[in-house]
Amino acid sequence: MNFRSPAEIPPVSGAPNAGLLDAVQKHLLERVGPALDSTLADVDDYLFDRSQNGEETLGMMALRAMRHARGSIVQAFRQAVQDRFRALRERTPVTVGLASGGLSLLSDQALEQQLAVEQLAASVLRLHGPAYEVVSKRLAVVAARSELPDRENPLGPAFLADALGNAMIKLDMDDALRIVVFKCFERELSAALGEVYAHCNTLLANAGILPTLRASAPQRTQSAYSGRPRPAAPEAGSPAQAAGVASPAQVADAAPAAMQVSPADQALFASLLSQLQMWRAAVGMSGVSAGGQAGPALPTQDLMSILSLMQHDNSMQFTPAASGAQSLAQQLREQMAQAARKLGVGADRFNLDGLDSDAVDLVALLFDVLLDGPQYDNRIRQKIGRMLVPYVKVAVKDRRMFLYKEHPARRLLNTVAEACEGNRGEAPQERELLDRVDQTIDRLVAEFNEDVAIFETLEQELRAFMAQHRKRFELAERRSAEAQRGRERLEQARAEVQAELQWRRGGRALPPVLDAFIATHAAHHLVQMVLRDGKGSPRYESALRAVDDLLTAFDRAAARQPIDPARPLPEAELLAMLASAGCTGDAGEAALDALNDTLARLAAGEPALASDPRIPAEVASAEPQAPEPEPVLQVVGGTAGLDYDAAMLARLRKLQVGDWLQLQMGDGHFAPAKVSWISPISSRLLLVNRRGIRVLVASVEELAVMAKLGKVIVREAATAFEDALHQVAGRLQSVAANQASVA
Repeated sequence: MNFRSPAEIPPVSGAPNAGLLDAVQKHLLERVGPALDSTLADVDDYLFDRSQNGEETLGMMALRAMRHARGSIVQAFRQAVQDRFRALRERTPVTVGLASGGLSLLSDQALEQQLAVEQLAASVLRLHGPAYEVVSKRLAVVAARSELPDRENPLGPAFLADALGNAMIKLDMDDALRIVVFKCFERELSAALGEVYAHCNTLLANAGILPTLRASAPQRTQSAYSGRPRPAAPEAGSPAQAAGVASPAQVADAAPAAMQVSPADQALFASLLSQLQMWRAAVGMSGVSAGGQAGPALPTQDLMSILSLMQHDNSMQFTPAASGAQSLAQQLREQMAQAARKLGVGADRFNLDGLDSDAVDLVALLFDVLLDGPQYDNRIRQKIGRMLVPYVKVAVKDRRMFLYKEHPARRLLNTVAEACEGNRGEAPQERELLDRVDQTIDRLVAEFNEDVAIFETLEQELRAFMAQHRKRFELAERRSAEAQRGRERLEQARAEVQAELQWRRGGRALPPVLDAFIATHAAHHLVQMVLRDGKGSPRYESALRAVDDLLTAFDRAAARQPIDPARPLPEAELLAMLASAGCTGDAGEAALDALNDTLARLAAGEPALASDPRIPAEVASAEPQAPEPEPVLQVVGGTAGLDYDAAMLARLRKLQVGDWLQLQMGDGHFAPAKVSWISPISSRLLLVNRRGIRVLVASVEELAVMAKLGKVIVREAATAFEDALHQVAGRLQSVAANQASVA
């Protein structure tokens, strides 16, 4: 293996390599063609929205023109790309298009197009300049050319923008509409060309075309999305600038809309980089930093070769710092040094430059935090630990992973973490999911070769499998939510009926027979009316009037007066109350007789019976069964209220349906729990496990108490990757604080 970087490009001779040119052309059209389709679809949506709002400029007329021209634009664009590759294969001279500029006078339309082309090309090159430089030199060798000017290079953003401009210039389109198309194409093309350059560089390097070539110049305008950020003029004393991190303003200017980095994420990343050096000094790794070495830094391509050797070495094991004596970063450095020796790189040459060193240590710290969580058992930690080396390779080549939340590698790690959190393989479905995770990791380790497209493929496949897996438990989750909703409605109805009856009884001391009837049979009947018809319904009001009539009859009997003939007992309603509790027929008539006999005894001045066997003692209820006992929360420290942290309570109040947290189970392990439903009645949260089964119903105050007791863990961020980054920042800040206190 050759570890030397070429000082110059070897002379070109021979004929163009038609096979490689065909492969590059095929891949370019497969990626840029859909990008153009998406562009035109976005323009169509944009124009349609404007037409619906009554806009005249770029409204319905422009929409019709765009739809009429769409097919012609796509066909002309693809033909221009094919013609350019044919010219490379046949070594024919290039015909310069109108949009390519020159010294001749330009029309206003051509000038507008030329400016749009230049702006689009500059924007793309800010993101992918080094990769484009390398792939251009390799493509020139393939085409048997000494060099390829930007406007003659079919992979160049200037040529592709020219091709689009020339496809539109012969059509009857408004100038403003052309500019809209260019702006939309800029966003789509920026996303597509990054993958195109990475794939083509890998393809050509594997074919032996300048395999050790590296970009010779730093990027002119730094963006947070550059694969190897190296600023031309960092601000003195700024750790973020020294490490190649763009300012938020630069990112906003350079990154397309679909890849915008929030200022908070940018600040977090800059903070991580600024604290790494102090952390290395604290853990005894300061000597491996780039700045402290006298020897030359190891080329990045050589580092990638070392990591590739480690990636395919199944004997390598990494242990999280919580269970081992060393941090993952220290273990990783030692393994890297051993792999380097196998490739003939001595210890005196194993010096990482600052950017590579930061990437290696940040990924190691991130995995250290991720695997240290209580939601994973040792088997799961070993599974995820196998992904460490591939993720180090990604970070070395493409630091967008730390900034861009939709980065394919970041999404894959989040999906794997989601599949493994709290998954102990107890059910067949859980074991099936873990087996699928194993297959995903095996493919990643076996197939990843510096092309991040494999991460996107694996993430989509695993996500699709998890979606099918999750559908099996959606019914159980819905049943849990419906059951809890029924319980709460029942509890609310009982409370309302009890309060209503208590208010109507007032201070009356009812005899046992009447008291039992109202407290059980009448209350049960009213609860049923509330649940079925709603409070205030005619049937509910009729039942309340029957209770009032019974209480009025008791008042007369207590005053030793017979029942008022004008207000006799509402026997039909009283029998309905008894019937709703299962007391029908002769039993219902006997119970009604017992009520009349009790009132007659009171009117005659006789004492009421303590009980009457004709009144059923229990209600044969059709109501939902009482819920199983919930976990009991005890008041902490003997105070009169719940003891919780106000900041944690504020975070818990922001939980929404679909959010997850970690909940300690009965055996002490932590498992993910999903907020499946929030009661509109009590505001309590229903938490279900991965299989949709209810595990806890609690208020946010009770959850805050459990969090203080260490039984609930709420993530700092929505995903595992982002949460781990926040925890890494916390650890580095703690190290910095300790170092400051010692000093």
